[in-house]
Amino acid sequence: MIDIGYWIKDTHPHPDAAGVPEDTLISISFNQEINRYTLNARNILILDGNQGGKLISERFLFNYDSDRRTLFIYLKEDAERLGPRNRVEVILTGRIANHRNERMDVPYHIRFTTI
Repeated sequence: MIDIGYWIKDTHPHPDAAGVPEDTLISISFNQEINRYTLNARNILILDGNQGGKLISERFLFNYDSDRRTLFIYLKEDAERLGPRNRVEVILTGRIANHRNERMDVPYHIRFTTI
């Protein structure tokens, strides 16, 4: 299991949250500076539960704010909303690295359900 305190400070939505808006802004705050080049659709997987776990990472943009050590994940287009009662899963793969290129190594999962 990942040492959440070493890598992840907070997430929005929180893991296993329910009643999340379909167009929610997903954010992940880190406890250390992250190599922004490792924060991409290859290393962050987003799965659509309404489509049988289909990979939908390409529908999102990833923006890392190094001052706040926070990654913002948002829809490219409003028409691409997640849909009602969708069980969405966000997986941070072990390939994400900090500014010293030390890898997370163990994946971290966030699951939430939309309204």
